[in-house]
Amino acid sequence: MRQITFISVDYLKENSIIQANVEEKILSQAILEFQELELEELIGSTVYKRLSNEVVSATTISGYTIPDVDSDLLRYIKPFMLYGSLLNSLNPLHYKVSNKGVQKLNDDNATTADKSDIDALRSTYTTKKDAYKKRLLDYLKTDEDPDTNPAPDADSTFSFTGISLSDDTFNYEDLYRASVYKTGYYRRRVF
Repeated sequence: MRQITFISVDYLKENSIIQANVEEKILSQAILEFQELELEELIGSTVYKRLSNEVVSATTISGYTIPDVDSDLLRYIKPFMLYGSLLNSLNPLHYKVSNKGVQKLNDDNATTADKSDIDALRSTYTTKKDAYKKRLLDYLKTDEDPDTNPAPDADSTFSFTGISLSDDTFNYEDLYRASVYKTGYYRRRVF
């Protein structure tokens, strides 16, 4: 069964930093994963299926045009899909899995980017993806289609900063009392 994607591999290559000779298998998998894991959750199954049917009809039926409502929605979806798919493809393009394990490949003429370079690139494109996601959510909130209203608690970012903030408050008194037992020195302190 052929999977329907809202952007093509050619669209991804033409509108991003990905070169023309990159493996299409990796890119098509990145597009499909992002579409199924993040976009479908964002727009809902009903709208997702409707858009899939419209894309199939437009590609298989000659002279068929996608209705304006869905065409406008696809115009907001495409840049979000572009940067999300680009982010999903960074790791698979950088590493290969073979019978000999996970390998980091490079050409004779090129140097492989290190982790900090990839993290900087990922951060840049995550910011762009989040901006297009916010635009898509804003459009979904204001359009007149009742099927496209996002949940009121829909998060406008999927970013992970790597920082965890605890809900607990730090208890200095417990820390002080615990340090007494380690140092053997106890000085009365008023809290």
